[in-house]
Amino acid sequence: MKNLAKILLSVCILLISLILIMLSAALFDFLPIDWSILLVVLSSITFIIALIAAILMDYSAGDYECRKCGQRFKPTLSAYVWGAHTLTTRYLKCPHCKEKSFCKRRLSE
Repeated sequence: MKNLAKILLSVCILLISLILIMLSAALFDFLPIDWSILLVVLSSITFIIALIAAILMDYSAGDYECRKCGQRFKPTLSAYVWGAHTLTTRYLKCPHCKEKSFCKRRLSE
């Protein structure tokens, strides 16, 4: 359950930072130009930091199970970030059988 909370927290962090970017874009015309630019830059930096934090929290939430051989493994961070994915699967190369498949996420206890 602790890892599910990590996943939900990462989603909330991203949503809050996206709302901040949308607010800064909406206020762009109503503020002086230097304040508008500052607000957009700060909200973009906040979004990037939130994105990195969300990726790291989601990455640490569990392992993946290979559909071909059934082995559980932790992918590299780059394979995790760049792998095509759905909510519960990610296209990864299994280090045991060396086959690529949509591996199912298994949350660790």
